[in-house]
Amino acid sequence: MWDRFSPAEMERRFALARGLMDEEGLAALVLFGNSGVARGNMANAFWLSNHLDLHHCYLVVPADPSLEAALYTGLTNHVPNAREVSEVPVIEWGGYDPAEKVAARLREVGITNGRAGLVGVNSKFSMGMPYAHHEHLRAELPDLDLVDVTARFQRLRTVKSEEEIDWLRKAADLTDRGMLALAEGAKPGMTDVELVALAESAYRPAGGIPRIMFLRSMAMDDPSGCLPAQNPSRRKIERGDVIITEFSASYWGYTGQIQRPIFVGAEPTAEWQAMFDAALASYHAIRDVLRPGATEAEVIAAAEPIRAGGYEIYDDLVHGYGVDIMPPIVDRTQLHDSPEGGGARFEGSTAVVVQPNPVTPDERMGLQLGELTIVRDGGAESLHGVPLEPLIAAA
Repeated sequence: MWDRFSPAEMERRFALARGLMDEEGLAALVLFGNSGVARGNMANAFWLSNHLDLHHCYLVVPADPSLEAALYTGLTNHVPNAREVSEVPVIEWGGYDPAEKVAARLREVGITNGRAGLVGVNSKFSMGMPYAHHEHLRAELPDLDLVDVTARFQRLRTVKSEEEIDWLRKAADLTDRGMLALAEGAKPGMTDVELVALAESAYRPAGGIPRIMFLRSMAMDDPSGCLPAQNPSRRKIERGDVIITEFSASYWGYTGQIQRPIFVGAEPTAEWQAMFDAALASYHAIRDVLRPGATEAEVIAAAEPIRAGGYEIYDDLVHGYGVDIMPPIVDRTQLHDSPEGGGARFEGSTAVVVQPNPVTPDERMGLQLGELTIVRDGGAESLHGVPLEPLIAAA
């Protein structure tokens, strides 16, 4: 009834987690997640629990496999459903003092000294467990050395299994439904808010979960923004507008991502076509270099059509994705300054979003063009099916 990975896949994940604990000399992992970014901040705890908490949660995983893992939900009324979606043996409410609940569990299984690993939300953004919880846990277990291993744990999730890639395909399909619904259904007089509702209604009945539905409409001949808006306005679209987008729908935590410009009742003007062409040329060049072992510097060099067109970028050029934002991340600061030594290398079976996003230097005009991609030995594999072309909404 609720989507779950196979027992073999979950065994693989727990083996990797316990391998990390063995390497670091840890008696347990304490994983924290919250509902931020449409539950994307649950990524680490979700990977071992299959639970997407709508508030926050803690997952305690002892290194000794004979000791049961325990999941503590943020709200008491979330416990029944958590027990339905997750196979973690112990699932209870974490109470109003969740650090005390975690400490009690560690004492119960005999972990009161040595080292325990803390896994927070996301190492790239230095987001860990709440400060008050950390201080309480230290005070309750003064002989237990608490070590932050968020970055090391996150690395375990970088290379995707084929089961995970299958879930990403489903998420990409759901995301495509939203984009196509918008391209087919956008009409003059509709507001940006209504456009978001139109896109979400295309995948919701198929079980999709909203992640991000960013868009901005504006007149092609009077551009007023270089990025899709996270908070849609009540501006009414008109014939001759362009809608710039960044969409992600989720399949139970696994997420697609696609960016396309949609032109309302008209072909793109010469100015918009030139920007689209620069994005498309960069997209193809980046995909051509994306192989296991490719460097960030090679990706940056492949974006030469953006530089040649006199454009900058605002959003990331490429970033890891699939559940949450992960390295490698090539951001706007690197378009003209490649990292020393080539930077990070891409690994096979990793999920990345390739998203060239040329913008004018004055930031009044821009578009995004890209999609979720798997780095493969034989070349980059897109998971999306929407054509890489200007989409025209018949007005």
